[in-house]
Amino acid sequence: MKSKTKIIVLHMKEIIYTIIFAALGILLILLLILMFHPKEPSAESDPQCCIAETNTSS
Repeated sequence: MKSKTKIIVLHMKEIIYTIIFAALGILLILLLILMFHPKEPSAESDPQCCIAETNTSS
């Protein structure tokens, strides 16, 4: 009976490790997407920004 319990514990440990690594992988992918996804338009694509910069520098 004890040998069956040990086998079940080893399988549960592997399942828990797999779930933890899968969660960390998903978290890493989400962080990479959030870091490299542009939230605001850049200054080059915003014409009002460039007009304001040229007016103030003159």
